[in-house]
Amino acid sequence: MMHLEEGDKRNFWVDGLPAGLSVVRQFDKIVLALWILSLMAYGVCLFFLSGRYDAYFLLSFVAVPFDVVGLLYILSRKNIAALIITAILAAAGYFVTHSLMYILIVVYVFIGALGVACVVDAIQRIVFYHIVDHVRYVNVKDKLGIVDRLVAFLFNIPPDLDTRNITIEPRKLGNKFPWKDMGGTIAFSLIIGMFFWIYLSMNPTFMQSNTVSSNVPTFIFGVMLYIPVIVMPFTVFKSLDVKICTNYRDFHLFNGALATIQRMAVPVFAALIYVLMAMNTSDPMQVIMYIAFSVVIILFVVILTSILYYYAMEATTASDISKKWKIFIPVPLMMTLHKDGEEDKPFYPAIPERDESDMREISLTIRKK
Repeated sequence: MMHLEEGDKRNFWVDGLPAGLSVVRQFDKIVLALWILSLMAYGVCLFFLSGRYDAYFLLSFVAVPFDVVGLLYILSRKNIAALIITAILAAAGYFVTHSLMYILIVVYVFIGALGVACVVDAIQRIVFYHIVDHVRYVNVKDKLGIVDRLVAFLFNIPPDLDTRNITIEPRKLGNKFPWKDMGGTIAFSLIIGMFFWIYLSMNPTFMQSNTVSSNVPTFIFGVMLYIPVIVMPFTVFKSLDVKICTNYRDFHLFNGALATIQRMAVPVFAALIYVLMAMNTSDPMQVIMYIAFSVVIILFVVILTSILYYYAMEATTASDISKKWKIFIPVPLMMTLHKDGEEDKPFYPAIPERDESDMREISLTIRKK
């Protein structure tokens, strides 16, 4: 419903999200519900079994909720060949290594990564228009809510920018794989992954050689599967080129999010260097080895999930969002009274032109009696 908002300078109309705008499918609702329920079930098991088994053995199953979602996707697409290949590789790996953890890693690679892509796709469909709606009015509201402030921080939106004229320019689909977009996703993921490694570096119990078990690599691999869930939902703003148009330079939301992550990266790396220099109980080479190992895992996991997402889901999601854009903004905000290109301006001989400074400012406010 249309309602009146109070702004700093004048009143303006604000429109809630209209009916028929949602791009969320029934499958997306099932994916998120199954993923959340699986996380809750894993948390319950972790709580009751924490005293009976090694902690890192239990944490090795942290990404099993993604396996459940990936299995749902495979069954819904009736791709039985993927299950057969996964079972053969897992059995062969166990025959060679005699380790159950190898089976878990194989399942993470071939099924869990697919589940990550499904969760990312569902999150994008749910939050896209809600985020864009908050961005649209973030700088004209009198009072900003918690979500408004969070969105303004995440996308680094300048406080003096008129955010109402927001547009999209979907990328033309073709046979070329979006390697450039995936490169930005990898850069995001490496920065976020360093937060995790700072915690491990500051935790002496993890780095002591007598406490690190053989389950740690599997635990690390499982945790890294959560990084794309944090990073990849931003990629839809790159794919659709969501931007705030001005008379001078357009502000791209994805670039704003990238700038925010880059600002956060400076203290992260500074803290990491400080931790490496201040270590007393840990072997520095062991810490560096684990950090290098994490970088390799991050790259592998993000590249794998990105390929699955961009190949199977990104085009459909971007297309569905684009088709509903006219419902969200039927008419773009008028910025100027004339075209920027003077060569396109019609010329009529012997007819004087009126100076635009003589015109009064267009006001859409409502006078209160």
